[in-house]
Amino acid sequence: MGLLKNHKILAITIATLFMVCFITELTAHAGPKTGIQRHIKVTQPQLQALFIKKITKYVLGPDKRRIIADRPVTVAAIAPKKISRFFKNQDKFRLVSWPDEDFKVLFIDVDNPRIIAAVLNQVRGKPVLTIGQSPDFLRMGGMINLVESGSRFKLQVNICAAREAGLTISSKLLKLSEIYCGDTPQ
Repeated sequence: MGLLKNHKILAITIATLFMVCFITELTAHAGPKTGIQRHIKVTQPQLQALFIKKITKYVLGPDKRRIIADRPVTVAAIAPKKISRFFKNQDKFRLVSWPDEDFKVLFIDVDNPRIIAAVLNQVRGKPVLTIGQSPDFLRMGGMINLVESGSRFKLQVNICAAREAGLTISSKLLKLSEIYCGDTPQ
């Protein structure tokens, strides 16, 4: 009788281990069709690169064509090293260090207000989409500000700065954003 009891315990243990291994493997390979949700950890530079790439789909240049119509889209960044590994596919996006001669998007990823103001003054009135991450970015003339809100980003769009540069922001993007004219909410 004791032998049978030990076999049952062993069988239950093996079955439990099998289920744990199976569920772990299933979760590791879970896709959207499996219904199993898992949390993916992403870094801030990874999110910044993703936002830059996605936002360009919703901006029209002065010729009323999307910025991404001409590939590759050249993105200039003041500190490109942080996000460079997320711009490996040179067919779609090309990341360059600021200052550069020819770019459609400028990512100003510094906190120093003097640097932000100086860079924005150099591109003011040019058809360059400016994206930043500073509380003063919109007030200084930046177009799209990425604001951290907990573990998420919120978008703030300065439509007046975009119009001044001849750019049009899609209503789809504006619906997801806080809209400003300078630093005044609309």
